[in-house]
Amino acid sequence: MVETAEGPVPIAETPGKGFPVLTRLPSGRLGFRQLLRVNASGPVPLVRVVLTTGHSVLAARGHLFYRTGMEPVPAAGLSAGDMLETAWHYPAGYAPGGAAPDAAGPAITVRAVEPAGEGAVFTGTVHETHALFVTAGVLCGE
Repeated sequence: MVETAEGPVPIAETPGKGFPVLTRLPSGRLGFRQLLRVNASGPVPLVRVVLTTGHSVLAARGHLFYRTGMEPVPAAGLSAGDMLETAWHYPAGYAPGGAAPDAAGPAITVRAVEPAGEGAVFTGTVHETHALFVTAGVLCGE
């Protein structure tokens, strides 16, 4: 699921389409930029990035995530404890319903990275920023 101007959308339902997605602008603020040329490919090796919020993201091993400070790192290079760039954060002492107590804080943290077999992946081009937010709340490459 990716965050769009219309709400969360399953990327698997979008091949050949273009639409605005939530991204971090060069100014550091949040905004929307057009995602173009969504294509499916694969199968490729996948990993499941498990987050402290209770969410997980299924991604290609080489798919870029952003550690806090906008440091790009491939999904397979993430480790438990890595703090990721987010669109929002939870105030200290608050954890969303059903989330682990350590979900609160200024960043969403990686709990684990697990092999997840092989599967299709979807890519596109985000105008200007080349990054988008997945519904789990973390910034990823296009």
